[in-house]
Amino acid sequence: MYVFSALGLYPHSPGSASMLLGAPLFPSVVVDRPGGADLTVAAPGADAAHPYIDAVRVNGRPTQRSWTDADLTTKGGRIAFRLAEQPNTRWAADPSGLPR
Repeated sequence: MYVFSALGLYPHSPGSASMLLGAPLFPSVVVDRPGGADLTVAAPGADAAHPYIDAVRVNGRPTQRSWTDADLTTKGGRIAFRLAEQPNTRWAADPSGLPR
């Protein structure tokens, strides 16, 4: 599970393809999915000074959810994180955006 967490993604529940979001430890990662589209994680500001998520884009679209549905992991795609030094208490704070 550490590897998932280091990517900024963590399975919502064991065996689930839905992922909870956390701050990635690496600025860029490509997960090779043989026979399918790769999963790309981009977090250009990833470092110890930027441990908080400020904003997220999934396949180019902004999201206010702190999780992704299974499509990102099963079909591939791109998730881009903007990280910050301080928590953004407005991002993913709406109850409708909480994981299900």
